[in-house]
Amino acid sequence: MPKTYVLDTSALLDNPEIYKSFPNSIVVIPIVVINELDKKKLSPAEIGKNARVCIRTLDQLSCDGDISTGVLLDENITVKVDVSYHNSADYSGFGDPSYADTQILICAFDLLKKGEDVTLVSNDLNLRLKAKARGMNATGSEDKKTFNDLYSGEQVVVSEEAGAELQQFGFLNPNDFGLTLHPNECVVFKNEDGIDIAQGRYSKGNINLIKKIYPWSIASRNAEQSCAMDMIMDPNIDLVTLTGVAGTGKTICILACALELVLNKKIYNKLVIYRPIQPVGNDLGYLPGELSDKLSQWFSAVDDCFEVLFSTKSGDWKANLELYKKREKINYEAITYIRGRSIPNALILLDESQNISKQDIKTIMTRAGEGSKIILSGDIDQIDSKNLDAYNNGLSYVVEKFKDYDLAGHLILTRGERSRLATLSSEIL
Repeated sequence: MPKTYVLDTSALLDNPEIYKSFPNSIVVIPIVVINELDKKKLSPAEIGKNARVCIRTLDQLSCDGDISTGVLLDENITVKVDVSYHNSADYSGFGDPSYADTQILICAFDLLKKGEDVTLVSNDLNLRLKAKARGMNATGSEDKKTFNDLYSGEQVVVSEEAGAELQQFGFLNPNDFGLTLHPNECVVFKNEDGIDIAQGRYSKGNINLIKKIYPWSIASRNAEQSCAMDMIMDPNIDLVTLTGVAGTGKTICILACALELVLNKKIYNKLVIYRPIQPVGNDLGYLPGELSDKLSQWFSAVDDCFEVLFSTKSGDWKANLELYKKREKINYEAITYIRGRSIPNALILLDESQNISKQDIKTIMTRAGEGSKIILSGDIDQIDSKNLDAYNNGLSYVVEKFKDYDLAGHLILTRGERSRLATLSSEIL
């Protein structure tokens, strides 16, 4: 017997085509959900957009068959709208029948009573709890993800033999040691005592030794940073995603490599840096001045890293930074105006990208012109947007979607290098 999934409004607002995620199943949408979508269609930003998309796609499905009895899609998915209105008097304790959640819950419970294997799909924790209390399965739409928390981009292998072979020959075949790896996934080989022997990155069928590099005369402080620098400096990788808690060195590693690639090696014409305008706590409101003046407040964290990097060279670091800005070798840009642009031969950094939605991240990713490379960085444990979480933000979305492609590489940095206090704060707060 096929499984039955009952969709809540919140699940469809998160993903308007989530019904395509349940192969060999029956997907039921209560009629009150359609009413709720109609109320949400004029809402601003992503919620209104997703409501309109969902209504339009369901209307298209209704043209392919009787959606009240079920329309068959690919992968043996049947989608139908339950038009029944349930009087809660027949369902003691379910609540006010005029309340949409009550109707959704009764719809799912009614199917359960008929002997169907029912799962309620909702991002409303309270509704899921009510369903479970009545003997139903319940899950969130984000739980349809195929990764636990986030793909790490790295494996740790305890094998002195493999580590020694990699160190001696510079490469090894992962099949010889029973390893299954994603493209550009990093591998750290340790001995039984937990001491690092060698580190490699999987590419073109082999695990290749990662050697120490010094972009902009900056040395990595740990194996994770070495792997991150190796991916950023590799011209065959067009997309690098780095995540990690505060203080792991994401931004300074990226900018050190960026300065090396743009100013020293001249592989890219310029470095373009974007940061979402998302405040922590209460917003200060209007900022006076030109666009550059307004952006300067949001790029202070980037300036902090440039201060460290340019201080390794002669001259005043601020004067050097301003010089490269005037020459348009380093550009601070507002995401607000990115639509329609095409940026060729550039190294593009989107910092704090965990605060970007899945829809907006697509707009940004598709701006990359010929010869450009994109780097996304952020910390999914520090999301400032109220509409995003660790699963549905743009950074996590890109990591999951690109992890099987040769042109992309990902890594989670876990070791804090900023200070003892910053590291401990990330762990216990």
